[in-house]
Amino acid sequence: MRIGFLIYGDINTISGGYLYDRKVIEHLRNAGDDITIISLDRKKYFHSIVSNPPVDFIKEHELDVIIEDELTYPSLYRTNEKLKKQIPIIALVHLFHSYSMQPGHINWLYKIIERRYLNSIDGLILNSKSTLEQAESLMGKKLARHIVAYPAGDNFNQHQNMVDQPIAYNFNDPLKILFIGNVIRQKSLHNLLHALSMLTKQSFRLTITGNTDMEPEYVQSIRDLIKQYKISDRVEFTGPLPMDALPDIYRQHHVLALPSVNEAFGIVYLEAMQFGLPVIGTTAGGAKEIIQHGINGFLVDAGNAGMIAKYIKHWIETPDEIYTMGKNAIQRYRQHPTWDMAGNNIREFLMSYV
Repeated sequence: MRIGFLIYGDINTISGGYLYDRKVIEHLRNAGDDITIISLDRKKYFHSIVSNPPVDFIKEHELDVIIEDELTYPSLYRTNEKLKKQIPIIALVHLFHSYSMQPGHINWLYKIIERRYLNSIDGLILNSKSTLEQAESLMGKKLARHIVAYPAGDNFNQHQNMVDQPIAYNFNDPLKILFIGNVIRQKSLHNLLHALSMLTKQSFRLTITGNTDMEPEYVQSIRDLIKQYKISDRVEFTGPLPMDALPDIYRQHHVLALPSVNEAFGIVYLEAMQFGLPVIGTTAGGAKEIIQHGINGFLVDAGNAGMIAKYIKHWIETPDEIYTMGKNAIQRYRQHPTWDMAGNNIREFLMSYV
């Protein structure tokens, strides 16, 4: 197949969504398909919805099918009306904008544009059942043909991947907590900090690994909170790290906490689990499809810092349970589909349109 893959910006951007895109592209190329990555300029939202990108790339590359990262929908919801007459269009959906916890009147606009976008495509690849439920809520019976292809956690080589048991946690040492994600409001780092402020300072250490350039005002509010809670000596920022550095970061920590207000799936939860880290996520979004509450981690209500504090305190006071939950986390990771399984399902779906 000759496939055009439309994205915003750089395919090597560090995020779970772009990682998913890269893994799909890698699998299709390994299967012998010809993939052309077509990068669109990311503009401000309202500029994008009135733009009309050219469609000449279809003839230039003689494409059989197009995959669009759904993030590009503001630029393509009108253009697709022309594209559909020439070529099948498949949307790859990570997270619908209208479910990103924006103010109500903004979500109303997002829903209108996203519905128009979903009307302009021929098929959907969704990353979780939670995302499928969002699509069904937007479109009802008019939803296009679709599949759910879960992201995977096997992102490291076999040597890096080999962990049979969690690292031991000594009650007399601080609990080493890891937060991995871009430092943006959606990831809800502020709620994690609120939770930590309820605990004894000496009982924990927090490592924050992720990009701090995307929402500068939010990042500054995070730094202000750290000073306000007087925990600067308990918190470390590493910045974004390359993929091959992540295994060591996981191995150096006891638990992962990422209480996002809406995590469409959460590849990071699986990555952490394979290294024996129990995890904290929220009931909003796809985390509940990975985290078994009380077995390999804890699910909390989005925005509820008290619940986060409760479960971290529980871990601190019961070291044996961290170990047991870590063992369960490794087992959960091993039961999850691999990237090759997801890629095979996606390729079979694409071939049904060609």
